[in-house]
Formats: sequence, structure tokens, C-alpha cells
Amino acid sequence: MRAFLATLIAMLAGCGQDIGFFDDDPPLPAQPPGDEDEGNPPDWQNCFQGWRGVYSNLTIDHPHVTPRPADEPPSTDPTQLDWWDREAFEKFDPTLDFGGNWWPVDEGLEGDPAYFGVYWHAWIRAWSNTTLEFSLGSSDDAWVIVDGEAIADNPGIQDFERQTYSVQLSDGQYPIEVYYAHRASEESGFSFRVVSGDVSICYPDFGTSTQ
Repeated sequence: MRAFLATLIAMLAGCGQDIGFFDDDPPLPAQPPGDEDEGNPPDWQNCFQGWRGVYSNLTIDHPHVTPRPADEPPSTDPTQLDWWDREAFEKFDPTLDFGGNWWPVDEGLEGDPAYFGVYWHAWIRAWSNTTLEFSLGSSDDAWVIVDGEAIADNPGIQDFERQTYSVQLSDGQYPIEVYYAHRASEESGFSFRVVSGDVSICYPDFGTSTQ
């Protein structure tokens, strides 16, 4: 048998054919964008639009809560910060347009409800090649990330004021993440709102939940 296979390979190679034998299984199909924390891509025909929100408490002794002028500023990359580590609760949020004077986290800790962070994630579907236009306002830090790339960043301690952003999206579905933290400002406020674009936003694992 080995002699027969060797003769067959030699004959085909002489005719310009490339031959190879593979012992490994073929690779699995590519997974959708995002990681396991994003949940599974939605059934877009039966999906209630909204976000999974993970609400965290920032303690008053955290070095970034009330920074001093000589302190090193925090990273401008939200994935390098621990502001979302101390989880208080999570819930389904159908909209992220909360406006000003918003204080959602109060566990009775010293300084509550002044210092907190929220991490939202969902999937965004561009039904065609489209321009996504959205407004973002925050007091204090905020970031919007689509498919791992920041499309808006608003770091730092600041007053609540909405700004408008736009980004081109190709037809398809992508994970979308929004980070927000309130630290030293006297007033709190957050708003993310889609202004225009052929898009839908959905977090499928909550289904019809409105808790």
C-alpha cells in the first residue's frame, strides 16, 4: 500500500498537482464578533432593544475618586481601570438617556451615592452601510466602544454636556460597550442616545425582562 501511494503521489506531482494529507480536524467556523461577555448574537426579528447594565460602587478612599492635583491621572483606557470591579447589581436598561442629577447606586457606604460606575453592553446591528450619529454626555468619564474600537471617549472630571458624534458602520452586527464613571463632580449625569442611522441595539439574554 505504501508503495502504491508513493507511486500515485509521484504521478500526480508530475502533472503539476499539489497533494497533501491532513490528520487534524478542519478548523471550526469563525465565531461572531465579541467575546463570551457579550452574550450570543440576537435573533433580530424578535429582540427587545436595550442593554445589560452592570452597576458598581466606588469607595470614597479610591485614589481616583477625589484626585489631588499632584496625583497621576488615571488611564484613558477603560479596560485598564478597576472602576467597574465592585459590582452592586445589574439590570436591563431599555435606554441610556438618564439626563442629569442621576444617582443609581446607594449601598449605604460612606460617600454614597456620589461615587459609582456603570458598564453597559449589547449588540448593534447596522442594517445597511450607514452613518451612526449619536449624542453622548457625561459627568464624569465615559467611553463608547464598537467591536473593540473606541468611537467616542470623554474621560475626566467634567460638567454634564451632550456632544454629537458620527461614525461609519458597514452592514453587519457588532458588540457595543459603554463605560461610565461618576467621581468628583458635584452633579451627576449620563446620556447616550442614537440620533440617526439604520441601526438597532439589543441585548438578547434578557429577552423581555424589564427588571
